[in-house]
Amino acid sequence: MPIHNGNISALKFFTAQNASTYDWLVYTATFGQDDEWKKQIVRSVKGSQMILDLGCGTGILSTTLRNANSLAEVVGLDLKFEYLKVASTKRGDIPLLNATVEELPFIDEVFDSVVTSYVPKYTQVERMIEECLRVLKNNGTLVIHDFTYPNNKLMQMTWKSYFALLKIISNIVRSWKDVFMELDHVIEESRWLNDCMSVLDSKDMKSIKCTHHTLGTAAIIVAHKK
Repeated sequence: MPIHNGNISALKFFTAQNASTYDWLVYTATFGQDDEWKKQIVRSVKGSQMILDLGCGTGILSTTLRNANSLAEVVGLDLKFEYLKVASTKRGDIPLLNATVEELPFIDEVFDSVVTSYVPKYTQVERMIEECLRVLKNNGTLVIHDFTYPNNKLMQMTWKSYFALLKIISNIVRSWKDVFMELDHVIEESRWLNDCMSVLDSKDMKSIKCTHHTLGTAAIIVAHKK
């Protein structure tokens, strides 16, 4: 599949230079909310035996899923090989693959659940969802999580002020400069949530639920395949 703009942003943002500090950055930059969002994802796939973590990065969510269910087989997939190297070092018992979420290297209907966190804004949403549903078993669960631009005017002002601060900090934390300088625009311009809901609504799903979190700065979609 040809590289598209979302891939280009992801490849630019996540590099060999910042892979080792990703775990620290995602926890710190979200004021610990990343842990809470991941716990919600884990609860949504409770009891699943075969779980695919798309855009697994350094393996934070993959490990959380494994720790919550020691009987589950968790497989991680990511576009960035450098991040998979870190994941392999930290979480060597989890199978890891280097691939795109729009072309999954798996046979049909093999996973009980597919989860993805922070990935949708970088993808071709329709293709990603089609691939997720293809590899999901009947009655399987799809969980999609990412940042969202808040609707509340006061939160928008706070959100913009926070990113303005990150841009100042980027002069010190150079390995994350591209992310701090551009991520706010990527999030604000992304239509991933509406696109995901629209695509899922067009499929023959058993149920679809969207919840908003942390004052509208993140959303989680949980959908069940018939």
